[in-house]
Amino acid sequence: MKRILSLFIALLMLLSFALAEESQDPIVATVNGENLLYSDYIGIESAYLYQYEAAGVDLTDPDTYAYLQDLALTYAIEQMLIRQDMRAQGCYDFDAETEAWFQETGKAAYDAALQDVMDAMRTPDASDDELMVYALAYAKSLNVTEETYVDFYRTQFASARYYEWLIRDNPVTDADVLSAYAERTTQSEVLYANDVAAFETAMNTGAEVWYKPEGYRSILQILLPASGNTAEEKLQSVQPTLDAINARLADGESFQALMADYSIDANFDDQAFLATGYQVHKDSVIWEDAFVAAAFSAEMAQPGSVSLPFASDIGVHILYYLCDSPAGAVELTEDVHTALASAIYTQRYTAAQAERIQVLADMAEIIFP
Repeated sequence: MKRILSLFIALLMLLSFALAEESQDPIVATVNGENLLYSDYIGIESAYLYQYEAAGVDLTDPDTYAYLQDLALTYAIEQMLIRQDMRAQGCYDFDAETEAWFQETGKAAYDAALQDVMDAMRTPDASDDELMVYALAYAKSLNVTEETYVDFYRTQFASARYYEWLIRDNPVTDADVLSAYAERTTQSEVLYANDVAAFETAMNTGAEVWYKPEGYRSILQILLPASGNTAEEKLQSVQPTLDAINARLADGESFQALMADYSIDANFDDQAFLATGYQVHKDSVIWEDAFVAAAFSAEMAQPGSVSLPFASDIGVHILYYLCDSPAGAVELTEDVHTALASAIYTQRYTAAQAERIQVLADMAEIIFP
């Protein structure tokens, strides 16, 4: 019965439940004596339908529609079983100080949400009182109240307790992190150490990459807007600027200072990116051939070198050889250690929760009207 919704669906459920009137809120199922109401279920169904429709699924097909309704109902029942189990394990038992924090934080979040609605609907002739009336009406139409936010924070804390309880006999240790790090770096080295194309493809598709091949350079650039149809025309259109740049370089000014004055490459507005630059390898497949050729040209013999200008479809480029980019395994920094520990933790409690749901479902008394 394992059904895992994306964060998007979870947020959609939180913010978009439209509760029916009590007389129009029938019982969908009774789970261990607790009623699952239509208002508890319909937001989940809507989220499923929205997600699958966005993915191109034909919802006009009755069998498909019924299947998605079944998925939604299964998930709703599973969530009720988990909430019941969380209560049984004492996960919702908070002291007065923590409950006060929930109330304070939930109220602040609710007030901020109302303010966001007011700001979105603001017009020059609208008063704050009028906008607040609209924001409150909008929140009511979604059945979002201050208690919605309070309960959100309470549930987050209770869930964290539940996850700890689920893996109480299998906690994440430092040895687990080191083992996962060694496994990932070894796998990445095998895949990418001698395959730059595979490495760059993996990076561009968001795959986990834990090893960087040898031979990368950190490259900065000055990108100049140019006019003309040919490379020669483009270079000629910026010749006065090129002369000024060369003169300032000859006077000892830094390439980075000239970038700030001349370049239209907005990537380097980020100081962190300015410190690393573009990562270019002689076998790179993600860069234009002219860019790679300039980065490894005879003029770029050592760090601190400047390339000859060259033209492309987007302008005229001058490259700077900042440094050789470190190769090898990703360093196991404190941040990397924390991220790995979190990933292992998530894997463990997800698996444990799936097993627990099966146990709870097997023992549950579920009655459908």
